[in-house]
Formats: sequence, structure tokens, C-alpha cells
Amino acid sequence: MLSNKIYINGRKLTSEDLHSQTATVDILKILIENIGKDIPNKEFSVSSYSKNKNDMLGKIVLPLIELIEKETGKKLPLICK
Repeated sequence: MLSNKIYINGRKLTSEDLHSQTATVDILKILIENIGKDIPNKEFSVSSYSKNKNDMLGKIVLPLIELIEKETGKKLPLICK
């Protein structure tokens, strides 16, 4: 992550890859700082993604998991409870 942009294998992701890179970067920062821990919803900044689990899953978590698997062949162990 550079300048709130995400790169995979040297390629800068676009809005077609992820709906909101800014929100994804913010969420990833918190997750990376807390690897292996369950993070309560209140730890994330207030947004439609943090308020609505379906938005979080459909626009952040699942697209990110699918993209990483497609680009790297590895599964991202990320679960949204």
C-alpha cells in the first residue's frame, strides 16, 4: 500500500478491481496491526462499509479475497463475522 493505493505484483489496482481502495486500505491497516485478533466493528472508521455487513462483504472483503487469489494463487484468511 503506497499513498492509499494498493498494488499487487507491481500493478496498481483500479476501481474495477476494488470498489473503494481508500476504505480497503483503512480496513487493511487495522487488520495488519491486529493479525490473528477479532476486530469489533467499532474499531473501523464510520462508513457505510462499517455500518453494514453486506456492504463490507460485497464491496470490500469478497472482492479483495477473490482478487488476491486470482493474482497470487493464495487465499487471504479473512473472515467477516
